[in-house]
Amino acid sequence: MHHFVIARFAAVAATLCLTAVTTAQTKQDRIGNEYLPADAVATAVLSISDTMASPAVELYPTEVADAWCKQNFGVEARDIDQVKLVVGAPAPIGPMFGLVVSLKVDLDVKNINPSLVDMQRAVDFDGHMAYGLRAMPEMVMCVKDPRTVLIASESYLASMLLADKGAPNGALGRIAGSTQHTGTLTVLTVIEPLRPLIDGLVQMQAEQLPPQLMKLARIPNLIDAVLMRMDLQNSGDGMKVVMFAGDVAKADECLDTLKEGMQLGQQMFLAQMNQVAADDPVGQAAGQYMQRLSDHYVEMMTPEQEGRRLTITADVSQNMATQGVLIGLLLPAVQAAREAARRMSSSNNLKQIALAIHNHHAAYKKLPQNITSEDGKPLLSWRVAILPFVDEYELYKEFKLDEPWDSRHNIKLLGRMPAIFKHPGMAIAPGTTVFQRPVGKGLMSPDGELRFRDVTDGMSSTIMGLESLGKDAVKWTKPEDIRLDNGFPLNVLQDGTRQGFHVMLADGAVVFITNQIDSALFKGLLTRSGGEGLDF
Repeated sequence: MHHFVIARFAAVAATLCLTAVTTAQTKQDRIGNEYLPADAVATAVLSISDTMASPAVELYPTEVADAWCKQNFGVEARDIDQVKLVVGAPAPIGPMFGLVVSLKVDLDVKNINPSLVDMQRAVDFDGHMAYGLRAMPEMVMCVKDPRTVLIASESYLASMLLADKGAPNGALGRIAGSTQHTGTLTVLTVIEPLRPLIDGLVQMQAEQLPPQLMKLARIPNLIDAVLMRMDLQNSGDGMKVVMFAGDVAKADECLDTLKEGMQLGQQMFLAQMNQVAADDPVGQAAGQYMQRLSDHYVEMMTPEQEGRRLTITADVSQNMATQGVLIGLLLPAVQAAREAARRMSSSNNLKQIALAIHNHHAAYKKLPQNITSEDGKPLLSWRVAILPFVDEYELYKEFKLDEPWDSRHNIKLLGRMPAIFKHPGMAIAPGTTVFQRPVGKGLMSPDGELRFRDVTDGMSSTIMGLESLGKDAVKWTKPEDIRLDNGFPLNVLQDGTRQGFHVMLADGAVVFITNQIDSALFKGLLTRSGGEGLDF
């Protein structure tokens, strides 16, 4: 029941947000410092009623939003004037945020749906009653007065109410008190309280940033606050972002840094596009278009400076068709990059598995095989046997090696599959893997004792393991692997959706086998002593 309620609530919330960002209002008001505790670092004001009354939202399901709100709270969605979000500085005690919902009509608590709000779990906050939310036990709803509703954690609700009663504001409250809310959405953030956190995150990621981008890490130390306004019906100022620097000198430095960063980003983007672009006339034309379009967006996103203010202005409804074409052109490149990353990750996993097999052979003078009982019955996979060689010795010690993989004890360890056995791009059941060794007569099967000296066809010409299709994934602890000794082993590894698959050779190398490989060649690669004399 709660999942259904949450889904309905999310749908209505999405409707409200969509309607809000597709229209504008001309009424001007201030964000105001009400309900902004001293530790607040961000706030946002979203207009609702004026938005829903606009012709611009006539095709949105506003009736559904009205009906849901009426059914659960006794007021319609269009009776909501504004919603104000308040975000506090990160803290270990729980969610530090709250919502202030301002209504145009009175709310009667008797009309609130008891399946959403636990009216029996009430807390008195200095004369204001707050009630627990059933779907989010850590949050409460306080009806401060018939036209003002607050939703927050208990700890932060107290701070918000104190701020409304005149408790000292912090930096955000002082700025918000004089900042206008115009259009549909206004967001205001102060940076000073967040600088220690931002600096810590930057330092953690510093080694991964290209040297050319290191200067961008200075920007949070140059900016004091950021203001964003959105008004999609205003063609001139559809979206405006204003950054307030500490002084003019910091604004100068910030502007120069942003320009350098955008130019570098454009160069990196175009270089990546050129790697996947074709050399034919159409590909060359696409490259010219990317250059022209990126020039446009760099120019559009370059701030204008006025004293210590840096302003970026954009028409967010402009060139929607162009942006759609851009997405269409970028999608193949993005997919290719993702596929390349997945291949690299999968290849690395297989290399580590191959290294573990070699280390096992060096230690025990034989390849790892399925762990068996005294009478030869398979109990656990060879993947369990190599755990000590992939830095998982502690996990290895937890297995009872004289019990099967699905015994009452060992089955509990199925969900703790090491990352080395996970495929980065396949959606398969938890605890299963596609990294397998080929089973069959004359192959590098894990169900018999083998040594590398048994590989007479050549270590670099014999497949020791591979990545199967997702439908053939096996439970990683189960002594089961893919059987490939039928007449058409290549067909077992192809489904028409992937371009090929990785294999690890007996010498530890990992190569990508494409679907175009000759079937006879592949069958020869599978055998360890077939004497095929392959040229691979």
